[in-house]
Amino acid sequence: MKLFALALVVSACAARQAPKAAEVADLAGRRAQMIQWLHEYKEAGVYPTDDAGMPLSVFRDARGVRCPMAELIHKSGRDDLVDAVVAQANDLRLADVHAGPLYDWMMESGLTLPEIAMVQGAMNVDFYVPEQPREILQASARAEVRGHLATAEVALRDNTAAGLERIAAAPHRPTAGPIVPGGIKPQVPRIVVLPAARTVVMQVRN
Repeated sequence: MKLFALALVVSACAARQAPKAAEVADLAGRRAQMIQWLHEYKEAGVYPTDDAGMPLSVFRDARGVRCPMAELIHKSGRDDLVDAVVAQANDLRLADVHAGPLYDWMMESGLTLPEIAMVQGAMNVDFYVPEQPREILQASARAEVRGHLATAEVALRDNTAAGLERIAAAPHRPTAGPIVPGGIKPQVPRIVVLPAARTVVMQVRN
């Protein structure tokens, strides 16, 4: 009888653990897809830009080009989330989202929240260069973004095991709230020319 009871306990434990294993496998599949989409985005080399052709850290620019995280959300079939962000706060930082459908997507994407911030942060460009023709500035800025994306891709691949372990340790439940949280202050990208130093300070803040 004791052996039978023990067998029941073991079976019950195994039954409870099986969904978790399946969950992790599902997350792993989503993560692999995200990394592949990010790689394709990097290789395409087309990023959101302002009217002057400089990289712009927004979800979607005037030409319809999406930022890296918006591209991943779009590829997953959630254009409703992308459209809502573009309409309400196009320069939204995903690190400021803590509830609602967009947050739920992030938590179920197979990426950790710091990783998502890193991918979105690939559009950050902040450097000093001698005053040069705009074409050279544009090329330099695009190269900077591509370098950030390449770094993010490598980091995601290398951190897969630890990332999945972290996600699985805190199972997510759907949350209530708007897609875009209220009270978000706009981030204004700018290019500043300092004539005295003959230097261009380009800041595209994420």
